[in-house]
Amino acid sequence: MNFDKNICKNIEYIKNKFCYDKNADIIIREFENKKGVKCFLAYIDGMANTIGINDFIIRAIMINNDDDFNIFDTIQYNNLKAEISMDKAAASILLGDTLVYADGDEKCAIVETKAFEKRSVSSPDTESVIKGSHEGYTESIRTSITLLRRIIKSPKLCTEFVSVGKINDCKCAIMYLDNLTSDELVNKVKFRLNNIKGDFISGAGMVEQLIEDSTWSLFPSILSTERPDRTAEYLAAGRIAVICDNTPFALIMPISLAVLLDSPEGNQQRWQSGTFSRIIRTFAFILSILLSGIFLALTCFHHELIPSQLLTIITETRRQIPFSAVAEYIVMEIFFELVREAGLRVPNAIGSAIGVVGGLILGQAAVEAGIVSPVTLIIVAISGIANAVIPDYELSSGIRVLKFGFIILGGTLGFLGIGAGIILALTMLAKQSSFGVSMLSSSSKQNSTNGNMIYQRPIWKQELRAFSLKPKSLRQQPQISRLWAVMEDDHE
Repeated sequence: MNFDKNICKNIEYIKNKFCYDKNADIIIREFENKKGVKCFLAYIDGMANTIGINDFIIRAIMINNDDDFNIFDTIQYNNLKAEISMDKAAASILLGDTLVYADGDEKCAIVETKAFEKRSVSSPDTESVIKGSHEGYTESIRTSITLLRRIIKSPKLCTEFVSVGKINDCKCAIMYLDNLTSDELVNKVKFRLNNIKGDFISGAGMVEQLIEDSTWSLFPSILSTERPDRTAEYLAAGRIAVICDNTPFALIMPISLAVLLDSPEGNQQRWQSGTFSRIIRTFAFILSILLSGIFLALTCFHHELIPSQLLTIITETRRQIPFSAVAEYIVMEIFFELVREAGLRVPNAIGSAIGVVGGLILGQAAVEAGIVSPVTLIIVAISGIANAVIPDYELSSGIRVLKFGFIILGGTLGFLGIGAGIILALTMLAKQSSFGVSMLSSSSKQNSTNGNMIYQRPIWKQELRAFSLKPKSLRQQPQISRLWAVMEDDHE
């Protein structure tokens, strides 16, 4: 519905749209200029800058006595636009803007007067690093975009907005480098976002689930990060970032398993340290999935593979345990998950106390009471620590679920069950893709210029972008990036 030239009809529409007789937040102010032209404005109290509205909109219009009065020439704001649709104007009011209309016009002015409270920029909570930036995204989409643009100072960095959710109209920003990112990939992301249908989309977590390729997989196909510097690095590689309002995270796509296991500080480390860290994280990834299942398979079915002294110790510690080995491990893993969830949900002041009480006191008491064996407690603790090494929270959460499957397989079928589980997990991972890119793509040499899950190449050796992303420019640096080294050799 477009604006009517009759100001009374437009005021009535806005009042009905926002339930004016019941809603105390909506402010509708009617006034005239010196020539008697009737005007009105509408905004939401608490979301708009009332000082700016009073000084640069209302006052500017009321003192105007021009015969050819025009609100666009009168309002003293640098950011305003014309709008003919009343529905779009109402949507702008919900974002904190102010609607200004003059009697007889066919369009209104939308003035950007956003001034609601927001959290200041702080260090990321889930991706702490030693080297690198310590700035993290906030819930304000404008602030998050600005943080990213401060890093990528390129005119080719494009931002396109898409709104999802009928009730809350959640705004999502699609960001990419126009001279690098594949047009096919950009169109695919925009198509999926534009075809999300739902009443309420609260943020990036729901958007991620609605646009991902593999809904039933335990491994995520989209990376969530709260670090602008990490996002900038992936954009420079030819990927796309989606930033949603009210969420301090950016969604990165497409990705692979190597990206999920990569550290946020990545290339900030020397390649030797980076390679060692990758080895540790890959080992922790395997350990967190298989350790409990393999140990159960050894103790229940394959005693001959355990050294005799260790087997004797395990047998002695399990002599008084009233539960089967499988039940014991499942109970302990569930108890560990309870401690983890309690530490996340309770206030920070007592979160550490929960961990100490749950992990040390209750664990020690359970061992002394003969409910669980000390070896079981050690294996469960090592598996939990290995899971904490994984840098991506969504991946670590999926592994925690997958681990229970290997416990059951190892405790009931032995190594046969473990082998079948590994084949099944690898098959599912090989079939999984992220916006057309295989999750195992970086494991092949032709698709990885930054090394792989194990090896990190030196910075000056990372000459090409990943082929699997189909970037418009494959080369990201010249073959000789350290020109000074060549010049010094020639000089010598």
